[in-house]
Amino acid sequence: MSNNNTFMGFRRPDGRVGVRNGIAIIPSCGCANHAAKLIAAQVPGAALLDYVGGCGETEMDISLATRLLAQYGRHPNVVGSVVISLGCETLNAQELAEQISVGWAPCELFGIQQLGSTRLTVERGIAAATKMAERIPFYRRELCDISELTIGLECGGSDATSGMAANPAMGSFSDLLAECGAKIILAETSEMLGAEDILSARAVTPEVGSQMLRIVRECEAALKATGEDFMGKQPSPGNVRGGITTVEEKALGDVLKGGTSPLVDVLAYGEPPRRPGLSFMDTPGNDPCSVTGLVAAGSQIVVFTTGRGNPMGHSIAPVIKITGNPETYARMAEDMDINAGTIVRGEETVAQVGRRIYELCLQVAGGKQVAAEVLGHAEFMMLRRGPTY
Repeated sequence: MSNNNTFMGFRRPDGRVGVRNGIAIIPSCGCANHAAKLIAAQVPGAALLDYVGGCGETEMDISLATRLLAQYGRHPNVVGSVVISLGCETLNAQELAEQISVGWAPCELFGIQQLGSTRLTVERGIAAATKMAERIPFYRRELCDISELTIGLECGGSDATSGMAANPAMGSFSDLLAECGAKIILAETSEMLGAEDILSARAVTPEVGSQMLRIVRECEAALKATGEDFMGKQPSPGNVRGGITTVEEKALGDVLKGGTSPLVDVLAYGEPPRRPGLSFMDTPGNDPCSVTGLVAAGSQIVVFTTGRGNPMGHSIAPVIKITGNPETYARMAEDMDINAGTIVRGEETVAQVGRRIYELCLQVAGGKQVAAEVLGHAEFMMLRRGPTY
C-alpha cells in the first residue's frame, strides 16, 4: 500500500527506481521485427519494442534511433534486453547492444544472418529472454519517494471536455507531483501552437522561455514548408467533431495539462529530464510517437487524457487513461482508468479529480495494472525526421 508521497518500487543497482520488470525485445531493423515478435510472444514478461526502421534512413534518424533504443534497454522498468539483428542493416546492432550494456541490466545480441535462420535466432532469443525472466521473482519492491518518479503527460483523441475537465485535472495532478520533487514531462509541440507564450512566461529563466518559443516557431515553419494546410491535422477531424474548432483552442486546452508550475527545461525528443519539476519535450502531436519519446526519456508511467477515447498503451511503461467525457467513459469503460466526467456533471472539483489521479499513479507505481496493460496495448512509433530511401 502507498501513502501520500511514497510508493513500492524496485530499486535498481544504478540508484534509479522501476515500477515494472520488463525484458525488452529490441529489433535493430524492420527486417528483424518478425523474429523479435516471435520471441516476445513466447516469454512471459517480455516487452516488444515494435521498431521497423534501421535501414534506408538518414544518418540523423539512425543516430536518434540507436540512442533512444539504447535508452529503452537502460530504462528503469527494464531488467534485461535481447537485441535481434538481421545482419546487414544500417543501424549498428553491435553498437546498440554495447550502449545498452553500459547499464546494469544484461543484454544479449543475436543476428539472423550470422546464426543462419529465423528459427535458430528465435530459439536463441527465447532462451536468453527466459533466463533473464527467471530473475524477475527475485526483485523485491521497497518504499520509494514520489520524487523518484518521472511522469510523461500526453493527450489524444481530445474533445471539448478535455479542456473543460480532464486536462485541468491533469494539471492539478502535475502540480502535486512538482510540489513533491518529481519530474514531469509535457509534450506535443504542434499542439502548443498559439499557447506557447503561456508556458514561456512561466519559464524559470529567459533562456528556457526562449527555447520554448523557438521550438514552436520551428515546428510551425516545418509544417508550413510542406505546402499542406495543417488545419485538419491540428486539430484532427476527430477533435473537430468533438467540438474543438482551431489549433489555438486545442493548444489552450493542452497547456492546462502542465498545471501552474514553473517550466524548468525544454528537452529534445527522447531526452531525459535533468531537473525536478515541469519540463517540455519537443515531440509530434502523434500519440504513439510522442509517448515513445516520453518513455525513452525514462518516464516510468505515462498519464494520458482522451475525450473521444484512445485505448493505446506501451510495452515498457503503464499508461493511465483519463477521460473528461461521461459518455466516453460509459461507452469505453474497459479502456479507461479514471472518469473525470464527474467535473462536467458537477459531482467533483478539478482538484478532487487531480488528487484521484495522483493516488492512482502511486498505486500503479506500486504494481496496480492499468486498462491498457490488461488489454495488452503496446503501441510504439519512433520519430523520423528525414526521408526513407
